Amino acid sequence: MELFSDVWAQALQSALRASESYQHAARGWEGAVVLDWSDAPSRASTNDCGVYLDLWHGDCRVARVATSADYASSRYVLSADMASWLTVLEGRMAPTTAILRGKIKLKRGSLGGLMPHVSAATELVRVAQTVSRDVYGATEPNKDIAAPNVNIRVTEAKTQRAPLQSTSAIGIRFNLFPMRLWEKAKRLGIWNPADIDFSQDRMDWQRLAPDEQDMLLRLTSLFQAGEESVTLEILPLLDVIAREGRLEEQLYLTSFLWEEAKHVEAFRRFFDHVAEVTGDLTHYHSTSYRQLFTDELPAAMGRLRTDRSPIAQARASVTYNMIVEGVLAETGYHVYHRVLVERGIMPGMQRVAALLKADESRHLAYGIFLLSRLVVEHGDPVWQAISSRMDELLPGAIQIINEAFAAYPVDHRPFNLEPEVFVQFAMTQFQRRFDRIERARRQSIHDVHALEAME
Repeated sequence: MELFSDVWAQALQSALRASESYQHAARGWEGAVVLDWSDAPSRASTNDCGVYLDLWHGDCRVARVATSADYASSRYVLSADMASWLTVLEGRMAPTTAILRGKIKLKRGSLGGLMPHVSAATELVRVAQTVSRDVYGATEPNKDIAAPNVNIRVTEAKTQRAPLQSTSAIGIRFNLFPMRLWEKAKRLGIWNPADIDFSQDRMDWQRLAPDEQDMLLRLTSLFQAGEESVTLEILPLLDVIAREGRLEEQLYLTSFLWEEAKHVEAFRRFFDHVAEVTGDLTHYHSTSYRQLFTDELPAAMGRLRTDRSPIAQARASVTYNMIVEGVLAETGYHVYHRVLVERGIMPGMQRVAALLKADESRHLAYGIFLLSRLVVEHGDPVWQAISSRMDELLPGAIQIINEAFAAYPVDHRPFNLEPEVFVQFAMTQFQRRFDRIERARRQSIHDVHALEAME
């Protein structure tokens, strides 16, 4: 049995039909997929070499060597050379990571449409791994990548704090990257939510259609609860950084907390002075949203109270910075821009969104710095933890975006917004930052401090 042969395809079909976990993960999937082998020897005589899978709501209805017609009709064509396919099938790289890093290329279909189904793709690959262990002596999946709880132990925290730095021979190192963020926070982060005039916003709000008001209430309620959550959960990270004696990072993080608190106030003022809503808004919080903000974020940040290891710090920062801020918040600002700025309405909320986006750009820059520093200092175990945590949370984050639009008819979405546009935006921004952190594996701590803030 060889990879991408009819025998292998049929073995994969049987394994998928026998897998309850795949059937559950793929219950919302519709459409066929071609797994394309880009450097196959037969490419000399034909342009097509791959396996066709007709996937439908957890079932694999057909599996065979792909024909030219299959390539033309399939919803997705995922293409990679054999080395990359083996990297995935041997468990040395998650499928999401392989796609983001360009190891697997999307030759047909959109990335935005694929990402909500990452859980199904992950389960399909897991099943394919069991089939592929009989091919070329393929190895068991790499346990360090598969297990998110890989740990680097550190000495238990002492009750005594680190020695005072500012009066020592070290002083304050103003050239370090966190101090550059601190300078920007002092110059750009001094604004008061109470000073923003919402009078025109109230008049614009009253002219909106009911579904348009509902969309803005939904979006803003997600922001409101999210900003309150990150304000409440940031303290364990500040404590870890302080205990490690990283004064320059601690100075910047004081502005981080203060800015998050102002964001909570700013969004509440929208509800009070623009929408004039006083009731419970938690019905806008979807299942995926609650899982991230009620379970994953508090757990990852709270773990830092008892585990200060680099692995725990990396998992916390991925959750907080890369997913909550980098995927969800930034995509939300993009929606605000499309709705408010392009229509010239609600100047007060336009101002809020612009100020918050500037603050969050510094927060994201610090998150990339922190993760890059951890990779430089502690190597591949931290990188594997970062990659694993991203694979765990990214599908749910994309699902939150999709769930926000699912409440409205496909042919009558408020403001004519298209969810795939925003999913694609989120993935593009995510990939850019993911690539930046990966480069840290080949860099020094000096290179990390040479980062420029993402403005």
